[in-house]
Amino acid sequence: MNKEQLMRKIQETGFALYDLTLFLDSHPTNQMALDYFRDVQKRHTELEAEYEMMYGPLTAFDTNTEQGWTWIQDPWPWELEA
Repeated sequence: MNKEQLMRKIQETGFALYDLTLFLDSHPTNQMALDYFRDVQKRHTELEAEYEMMYGPLTAFDTNTEQGWTWIQDPWPWELEA
């Protein structure tokens, strides 16, 4: 996957997690939904880790500060390459 495809998958799984959260708020005993949430959550975490390994942090919260505040040195994650 290229950078844009990977970001799209992260957005898709993130949306699914929000949607599942709303469903589980009103159906907390639905085991099938809870299992699906766990699957999507795992995939979302894997996609984020892959993105950050290849392109850097997705949010400022994930910035490694050992070299100072490096978050602003690279293009923002949502900026497309020119």
